[in-house]
Amino acid sequence: MSCSGSGTPAPTVLPTEAAAASSRQPDPTPTASPSPSPTPGVPTATPSPTATATPPPSLTPEPTPPPTVAATPELPPNELGQVMVLEYHHIAEKGGKWGRTPEEFRQDMEWLLAEGYYPLNLRDFAAGWIEVPRGKSPVVLTFDDSYREQFNYLDGGEIDPYSAVGILLEMHQRHPQDWPLRATFFVLLNEGGRAPVPFGQPEYADRKLAQLVEWGMEIGSHTLTHPNFKETSPEEIRRQLAVSENLIEQKVPGYEVSSLSPPYGAYPQDLAILKAGEYEGLSYDFDVVVKVGGSPSPSPFSKQFDPYRINRIQGFQEELEHWFGYFQSHPESRFISDGDPTVVTAPSGPQ
Repeated sequence: MSCSGSGTPAPTVLPTEAAAASSRQPDPTPTASPSPSPTPGVPTATPSPTATATPPPSLTPEPTPPPTVAATPELPPNELGQVMVLEYHHIAEKGGKWGRTPEEFRQDMEWLLAEGYYPLNLRDFAAGWIEVPRGKSPVVLTFDDSYREQFNYLDGGEIDPYSAVGILLEMHQRHPQDWPLRATFFVLLNEGGRAPVPFGQPEYADRKLAQLVEWGMEIGSHTLTHPNFKETSPEEIRRQLAVSENLIEQKVPGYEVSSLSPPYGAYPQDLAILKAGEYEGLSYDFDVVVKVGGSPSPSPFSKQFDPYRINRIQGFQEELEHWFGYFQSHPESRFISDGDPTVVTAPSGPQ
């Protein structure tokens, strides 16, 4: 259901000559589609027995001192700069094209922290509600397919420190002011056993969804069974979207789903079917739809921004090396926050 930040005053646009250098664009032909290793006993958390709001678990830092966040020169605000929306799948020792090892994923997060990036949920980014400290850049972390290694409980009920959520929780514990708990998880609902149970542990599935929301993260739909929408009838697409959205909202009472990741990045011929519809009395609507791979996203304040076709950068080595390197070399191309979500500080001149 819709949750696009309606009711928020439209940001005021302020020009600034200092940000004019942001007109440089990334390499024109992107392809389509590092922090100490964790040790046993590093972050532990006992899941809450109910869905009532609970604070993030207390995480125990590693015995070695955490790395210091490097001080970088503050760039002038440029809220028409580009934003990295990262797309992760497997976080496991096997790694591979569609995966990062836990060590690699931790290194990615440490690099982003040191370079002045600040996590933001996808829905807030798309709505133009950028609550990011002045001088920092938003980064959107997204996870497709709700694999177990994204959010895993160990036998004793502790959160696996090698899982994506375990690593994000530890990052937040070590850097609470610079690394909020923000990420967007696109989940499958395992209808008829034709897709994985959300995060792979049936006994914890609903609790995991509730905890993500309690901690401030976002849940989006990845459909019921991962169909290819280019090969799916309009009626079945409506069923997949309506039932998946409503199931998530039943499992997390009071929560409204607003973001969608079509499997395989496949769009149906009629884009309108992704925006809103109905199936057997169940209605759905999505404010945000993401693509698979591509390039950085335009700013939500850019004329080029389309909330139904948001570019993502795939979380595998070649893509990350390319785009991390690009923005390190061209920081003026980044979205740089002015620290005020009600004002848009933009470069002067034609856009």
